[in-house]
Amino acid sequence: MKENKPFPKNRARTESRHPQKIKPSFVNKDEMKYYGFYACLKLWKERPDDIIRVYVDEKRVKEAASLLKWCATKAKAYHVISEAEMAKVSDSTHHEGLCILAKQKKVSSFNEVLESFKKNSDPACLLYLDGVQNPHNVGSIMRVSAHFGIKYILGQKDFLPKISPSSYRIAQGGAEFVELVPIDDVKSAFQKLEDLGFKIATTSSHGKQSLYDYKFQKRTLIVMGGESEGIDRKLLDSSKDTLTIPGSNLVESLNVSVATGLLLGEYYRQIQAK
Repeated sequence: MKENKPFPKNRARTESRHPQKIKPSFVNKDEMKYYGFYACLKLWKERPDDIIRVYVDEKRVKEAASLLKWCATKAKAYHVISEAEMAKVSDSTHHEGLCILAKQKKVSSFNEVLESFKKNSDPACLLYLDGVQNPHNVGSIMRVSAHFGIKYILGQKDFLPKISPSSYRIAQGGAEFVELVPIDDVKSAFQKLEDLGFKIATTSSHGKQSLYDYKFQKRTLIVMGGESEGIDRKLLDSSKDTLTIPGSNLVESLNVSVATGLLLGEYYRQIQAK
């Protein structure tokens, strides 16, 4: 059987090309198959010890050469397979030629998040997602959150989705820097954040305050609602600041990830960029 030339022949626990023998492996509950070329490269950079096995499309071997050489050095198993086999292994046609089986990233509890803010009074912005569950939107929001340095995205426990392979790919590496943190009691959680100096700002296409006239507090919790139903009425009624993004009014509203980017960008301009 022909070896892949760029890599040592005596590589331990690695696999050479033999697609017909590659079968989707059993995944433990604390593991996940991540896919997306640049997202997986970021996983390798940030959490190399969590990697269990690597799959690469034969068409992208050259681009993944550094990763595969690292696998050989660290005795990490890898498979070079066809595009069709990659789709089976990753359970997606959007794999971008790279899939990694790895341990899932540890997620902080809400109490741990609170403790981190009790230790200092630094500026901070948090997101709360109310009914946002689409993997593409979640991934895009994580990507833009990472760009603006937002570490935590909160949501009600029963409705906040866990990171999925699809949203991980869409985040383009941002999911390594942002955590989805579930909370049990929204009212209690918001009160605890307010006690730590966070001001709550909700968003609505029918809001009365323009985003560009609003002065953000150094500690802000921005609430974003789902595109179909928006923010729950109780949350809107409990907020003193409901912001809108002014525009042409030719469409009802913006995609939630786009709106999130505009809000976080304005917060960053006012607070973090100074």
